[in-house]
Amino acid sequence: MEPQTGKKPADKPWFDPAAPFIRQSSHTNDVAIIGGGIAGASCCHALNQRGIKTTLFEQQDTLASGASGNPIGMLEPYITADNSLSGQFYQAGYQHSRNLVRQLLAEGEDVEAAFCGVLSLPANPRDATRQQAILDRLSHAPKADTPTSVQHLDPKAASDVLGLSVSVGGLFYTDAGWVNPPSLCRVLAKQARMKQGIHIARITHIQGGGARLHDQQGSHLGDFGAVIIAGAMETAHFAQTRWMRDYMIALRGQISCFSNALLGDLKVNCVLSHKGYLTPERAGLHVFGATFDRHANNTDITENDHAANITQLSLAVPDLAARLKAGALGGRAGLRTTTPDHLPLIGPAPDYAAYLDAYPDLDKGRYYARYCSAPYHKDVYVCTGFGARGMIGAPLAATIIANQIAGRKPPLPPLVQEALHPARYIVRAIKRGLLTP
Repeated sequence: MEPQTGKKPADKPWFDPAAPFIRQSSHTNDVAIIGGGIAGASCCHALNQRGIKTTLFEQQDTLASGASGNPIGMLEPYITADNSLSGQFYQAGYQHSRNLVRQLLAEGEDVEAAFCGVLSLPANPRDATRQQAILDRLSHAPKADTPTSVQHLDPKAASDVLGLSVSVGGLFYTDAGWVNPPSLCRVLAKQARMKQGIHIARITHIQGGGARLHDQQGSHLGDFGAVIIAGAMETAHFAQTRWMRDYMIALRGQISCFSNALLGDLKVNCVLSHKGYLTPERAGLHVFGATFDRHANNTDITENDHAANITQLSLAVPDLAARLKAGALGGRAGLRTTTPDHLPLIGPAPDYAAYLDAYPDLDKGRYYARYCSAPYHKDVYVCTGFGARGMIGAPLAATIIANQIAGRKPPLPPLVQEALHPARYIVRAIKRGLLTP
């Protein structure tokens, strides 16, 4: 029998937190953030709120130039009937994002948003069963654990709330709504030092702690106490995170837009969420969609995708869809990044080779062992993989990372934290005997 010393696998040292970074006077700024979408901007805000300065690097000339550049993003609760780890994270994320936007509006910040409610309609009998299960769970949950005010509406009440005729009833989230992502990104990042039009090609470790950034020409762009990689698929382009490319999936999505004038006597009063979604008017336009395509990596606008969005919309509001023609629509396409388990990658960047050396025998089921704490690339963090849920996932993720960097208590239960940890895929593969040193 092996000696009963050291840590047990149940203690999961491979998910131990990274050591907080140490400020050094030689650093040009405290934390560098790569990526100017909702994830990167949220990281700026979370760190700035904790008194930590930030420099934001965006390779395009403007913030929110990728998937975060859509004119409207839904602030819709994501609730699961079984209270899964995914549901727990996004439930907490929705509450965090909703409260954050409300706070910014109350402070007079220039964020475009409206809490007009979200009407969620089932697309099939399975969805209807799931909605009823959600109602049942929430009705028995303590008020403190209920993420939002929700009520079930019959078809007539749903039609009255939406302003368009619908044939089925559904759930109405009264305190949900929408936000304009670019305006939110600008406000969240306004205290950061901005470096736009700069492509970060390499991150190197500084002796004694910290990270050094280099551009494509090899030029040194600054020394920082830590760096957060908050891009999309670009996250896997760095030596420290290249292994993640096997666990990151690009999803092309195209939205469609039409003028408010096309509505005529119709009106959209709230956000409609069905198999797709439809928004109220913003700047004279309504947005609907969106497509999901794993097999394309371009951002060209196509009439075929417009037609697909119209077909999808017709399942919920056929009267409106009948007025739309693919050739007359505007739109925008972007690439979202998701993962196989549909949860983001949030936390310190694992040292892939060191993980294989540190935990080579997890597949053997050893109960007692002397396992070391998780080996990381010092002072490097990742924040990516939100798919279509960046608005309700990224601000909370930024809080998680900011707390880790500052050495503060995590805001979520341990099991949820572990479900988000970037090393989860390495650990799973080792346990299945798929990886060896």
